[in-house]
Amino acid sequence: MQIEDNQEVRREVREYLVSSFYVADADTLTDSGSLLKNGIIDETGMLEMVAFLESTFGVKIGDEEIAPENLDSIARVAAFVCRKKAAAAEADLGEPVEEADDEAVDEVGVGHGSHVPDAIELDHVHPG
Repeated sequence: MQIEDNQEVRREVREYLVSSFYVADADTLTDSGSLLKNGIIDETGMLEMVAFLESTFGVKIGDEEIAPENLDSIARVAAFVCRKKAAAAEADLGEPVEEADDEAVDEVGVGHGSHVPDAIELDHVHPG
């Protein structure tokens, strides 16, 4: 995926969050801020966002992928959606698709194999 695609996903996710959830000041909603820790979304909101991502970007998100490392910030969501779209394009073309360097490393502390000790566990949440 190209950087422009990542930026477009970020823009659309930001617009969705501001229009669908209580965001006191949209200017303070950073790309790297934790959506869970900052009280923007909860487990139910995470499922609503998954439905938005699937319908808007045409990606299929499995239960095991509904986790903070994929969905806890705008940057993480954008990187995740871009990876999913690249994988789908690769599967359709039967060859690797060049990806942008869009690793989501943010203030929550995920990146390069670390974990989010304070994040809400979403392993028990299933859409539907």
